[in-house]
Amino acid sequence: MSLIGNIEDFPPNSSSSVEVEGRELLLVRRGEELFLYSNRCPHTQESLDPMGGSVTSEDGLLLHCQRHSAEFVTDTGECVAGPCQGEQLELVPFTLSRDDIYLD
Repeated sequence: MSLIGNIEDFPPNSSSSVEVEGRELLLVRRGEELFLYSNRCPHTQESLDPMGGSVTSEDGLLLHCQRHSAEFVTDTGECVAGPCQGEQLELVPFTLSRDDIYLD
């Protein structure tokens, strides 16, 4: 397992791009919940955040692709608006141990 970071490194209701083991990932924190996705939009297989910064809505419920305005449900990664409706972000397994986040 590879360390991604500590939960306190990631502000609530935000997303952060991280690279671990050569993989581009998107770590999303909604309140105290964490989600980890491959940072690839199913529409173009490019990153969701080419302009940098968080792609999470203020309430943490949606993720917005900066390339084509696709919207994804944070909990499931399902695309609910934009060019990839019905497709999903790839969920990546992780372990949370004593507030440290590890890639499985």
